[in-house]
Amino acid sequence: MPTPTGPRSAPDRFRVGTTLGAFLLVAMEAPLAFVTLVQLMPREGPHEVDAAVEFALLTKLGIGWAVLVVALALPFVRTRRLRPWWYAPPLAMLAALAVRLLVFPPYGS
Repeated sequence: MPTPTGPRSAPDRFRVGTTLGAFLLVAMEAPLAFVTLVQLMPREGPHEVDAAVEFALLTKLGIGWAVLVVALALPFVRTRRLRPWWYAPPLAMLAALAVRLLVFPPYGS
């Protein structure tokens, strides 16, 4: 005799958690991707020297945001609602921003 399943069975809750986690992480990674792209663009001209402090600040904020996104992904991956590859995008952007800040610093900082 089969057992009845309720409307809120385990697979449905699992999908809701997965969808919520994926949506939340993508929404958090979109601004981080923009900051990373802006920081990796080549800069030329005299006005760029004046903006070096702002670029360094934006890079540091991006690094903090990447750490926050990795920390946000941690519970979703630990409960196996999302796979471990969800760590890859924020860690790649974190590495790119760190290299930009430490190896290729802005002009005056």
